[in-house]
Amino acid sequence: MSKARRQGGAGSGGSRIITYVLIAAIAILVAYYVVIPDFIPHAPATSGLPGTTSSSATANLNPGTDISGSSVTVTGQGFTARSNVTISFDGAAVPLTNGSNGKTGCGTGGSGALASCTFWVPANSASGAHNVTIVAGATAVQKTFTIPAYTPPVSTVLVTLTSVALGAVTQLVTRRVVDLGAERKMRAEVNAFNKEKREATVAKDKAKLDKLKKRELQVQQEQFKIQRARLKVTAITFVPLLGVYYLMATFLGGYGVIVAYTPLPIPDFAGMTQNPAVFQVSLFWWYFLSSFTFSTMLGRLLHTTT
Repeated sequence: MSKARRQGGAGSGGSRIITYVLIAAIAILVAYYVVIPDFIPHAPATSGLPGTTSSSATANLNPGTDISGSSVTVTGQGFTARSNVTISFDGAAVPLTNGSNGKTGCGTGGSGALASCTFWVPANSASGAHNVTIVAGATAVQKTFTIPAYTPPVSTVLVTLTSVALGAVTQLVTRRVVDLGAERKMRAEVNAFNKEKREATVAKDKAKLDKLKKRELQVQQEQFKIQRARLKVTAITFVPLLGVYYLMATFLGGYGVIVAYTPLPIPDFAGMTQNPAVFQVSLFWWYFLSSFTFSTMLGRLLHTTT
């Protein structure tokens, strides 16, 4: 059997292994996030009446699904003009903050609009549907706020473990698709060339620069080979990763649902809670941070980082 044929057979076998691993990983994650939940009893709704309106007024909750202790912003229109607003959560009044000026209490404007009013979902509220009633003067609107079945720390662990599993699959694909030995060799050659070019530029050695310029095309081609192999890994894993992220969001209650807490006030990553010493992290950011952290660790552990 010829060398080319043996290499082709090895490549074909590697492709089959990659395909089997990806199919198995996707099947497991689909079962975990889609099939298994159907057999798990969810907490019953506490006051599961559908959102209704007792007048021509309308209102929106942002978000409409999140965990207990999260912040909710209420907007609306068609309420009694220039009236104080009260909001109750499952029949109990909750403190309100005007989102426009940060002051306590909310009211409607001259047109009956409720611009921005925030409240905290009561701590330790059970999973399921909860009634939120917004009242202004003679008008009232009833909405439904939903708390997911899985909240921190359970959701924190689920997202973290999923990130680890996906990171492991990505590193396995990398080991199969990328010739890591050749990549390291090419990278060393490119770095040596760039160093030599910098030194010649600093020394203003025109003869050496002209000589290096003739090699530049070859170096660029080597760089492209490195990038192309890595892009191939991205092409193979990108769609499955998006699919898993979509399943997680559906399973846990939405892309912006809170899944973790942190004591660190990370700008743009962690939002405020009622406790000034604790901050909350959404699914998107926790998934991003977990994936980045564990991908880096797994890359070093499995020697796929050059």
